[in-house]
Amino acid sequence: MQGSQQPPERRRDAPAVRFEAVVHPGEREQSLERVADLDLDRVPDPDGGVRVLITSDEAEQLLDRGYEVRLVRAHRAQPLDRSLVEDEGASRAWLEDRTRGIERESGS
Repeated sequence: MQGSQQPPERRRDAPAVRFEAVVHPGEREQSLERVADLDLDRVPDPDGGVRVLITSDEAEQLLDRGYEVRLVRAHRAQPLDRSLVEDEGASRAWLEDRTRGIERESGS
């Protein structure tokens, strides 16, 4: 599904893995600004490339476009630890504590 915002379907038995990678211009000296065309989350790499978190399909797309892709490490996707999730009451209390004393506009 070229251009789709949905992740590609994967086999049930296939582990969900994303790769931390650094993208470089490659032999064709591709502009790193064009990495944005794939709608990937990215940050500059201190060594002049672009650091991304990608699937194997996205790595293949980058390679097909002429980029050099250096895989740094694999990150297995797993369910979020429920102890890290705040309930709404705790979140609201934290926000109220942080915004205490700030005047608020009344509105509809």
